[in-house]
Amino acid sequence: MSTAIRDKHLKLDQKKIDMARKILGAKTETETIEKAMEVLIQNDRALTVKRQVVERILSRRKRLKMQGDAAEPVRIGREEREKALWSRVK
Repeated sequence: MSTAIRDKHLKLDQKKIDMARKILGAKTETETIEKAMEVLIQNDRALTVKRQVVERILSRRKRLKMQGDAAEPVRIGREEREKALWSRVK
């Protein structure tokens, strides 16, 4: 992606800029806004990947025609491990 730097004149809430600057550890207001935009873009990309994973899981679940709660075997295994652990403790 090519970088196109352009001058912008915006009316922004100074309190929000100051808070973001402190959170992001930026030295200048420009750096603060740049970092905030980078964080927003990264979060959007991560959310997109998460959505894709969920969609793949759901489509595979439909293909496998899983009935009921898919997490039930995990819960049962967890309960069995906890029972085994507590039987050793007593």
